Amino acid sequence: YNTELSVKGVPVVHHDIYSNGIIYLTMLFDIAHIPAEDIPYLGVLKAVLGYVDTKNYSYADFANEVNIHTGGISSTIGVYPSVKDKDDYQVKFEVRTKALYDKLPEAATLMKEMLFTSNIDDEKRLYEIIAELKSRLQVSISSAGHSVASTRAMTYFSKAAAYKDTITFYETLCDLEAHFDERKEALTAKLKEMVSSIFTKEHLLVSVTCEKDGVSIVEAELEKFIPMLYEISGEEKRAKIVPVRKNEGFMDASQVQYVARAGNYVRHGFSYHGALRILKVIMGYDYLWINVRVKGGAYGCMNSYMRNGDTYFVSYRDPNLKKTDEIYDGIPQYLADFKADEREMTKYIIGTISDMDTPMNPSAKGARSMTAYLQGLDFADIQKERDQVIGATDEDIRGLKDLIASVLEEKNLCVIGNEDNLKSQSDMFMQLKNLYE
Repeated sequence: YNTELSVKGVPVVHHDIYSNGIIYLTMLFDIAHIPAEDIPYLGVLKAVLGYVDTKNYSYADFANEVNIHTGGISSTIGVYPSVKDKDDYQVKFEVRTKALYDKLPEAATLMKEMLFTSNIDDEKRLYEIIAELKSRLQVSISSAGHSVASTRAMTYFSKAAAYKDTITFYETLCDLEAHFDERKEALTAKLKEMVSSIFTKEHLLVSVTCEKDGVSIVEAELEKFIPMLYEISGEEKRAKIVPVRKNEGFMDASQVQYVARAGNYVRHGFSYHGALRILKVIMGYDYLWINVRVKGGAYGCMNSYMRNGDTYFVSYRDPNLKKTDEIYDGIPQYLADFKADEREMTKYIIGTISDMDTPMNPSAKGARSMTAYLQGLDFADIQKERDQVIGATDEDIRGLKDLIASVLEEKNLCVIGNEDNLKSQSDMFMQLKNLYE
């Protein structure tokens, strides 16, 4: 679905998809140049834009205007690991909106209002946003501990994972809230500096999902939007992110653990194969399900294998710790002994394809298309994966044994869980910390 265009020297990728008169517009600003120590502040900036007063509106009025004219304006940080090179990735500050064709001018005006006239100096409002963000994050860490732990385990070896690390972001927010009066001037200065260094013409890439007749409307708005962007000042370098294995245990007051192991198989000379999609289903319905959930008593277990090699296994609300870690170490042996007749394999393959072929609305199709574009994934790669899934045999599954063993041998472990449990197994960790100070 990707057609490349250009407006005033800015690349625009159009996804020609029937969208029922709606334009889905995303401005993607490259943020690979933001220094590693400033990455947590991207999350603060994302939370501030749209939630502080602007030149023409109070933040409450701004929200009303957005709701009257558009389907919403939101910001996210998007991370796109390359499928060709395990160390390469793209990272974007994304500002999205959706609007009917005739409302796009209003949507674009509101976007400009938010990006270029937000009042970042409002210290009282800034403090409210940080305090609210911190308490919201606290709730999400305790309910989504599995994703927090698995991402943290991946930061031990993956540069891209640093942009999704909830724990560093949470620690930054705690520090900002506790020492707000000393930090507020530096914080507003940093946020302003980020705004002017991110929202530049050179960093911009635009993604548009609509039919062909909507493109001219978008182009007309971009013609007005692009000249308002900031100028790049000085030379920029990619952030230096140095992953370090820390094997942390984060202690909290809950009665359960989230136990994560992670690694990267591409680093050990293995490459992606469609059979990994099937392995995910097999693990979720058979080995991990039976051992971690049915016998172990955890609420759930997840596993994921990315094309760039990043892999994790994680348990959800798990009463065990060491036992679950040992179950992960048993995966290669389970794979070596794996046997499935044609009927069983067919069931696994159908389960896998049902995950791959989910119905999508126009917005999701456009986003998937853009993700493939940014990751360097082409149609041949997708077709190859599909053929490998459909043609897979139990021998292909057994063949994954060494690949999975290479991931587990990295011994990257991160656990969030009960203080007493973690202390009693402290020999598993390099460091134990309190999750909530």
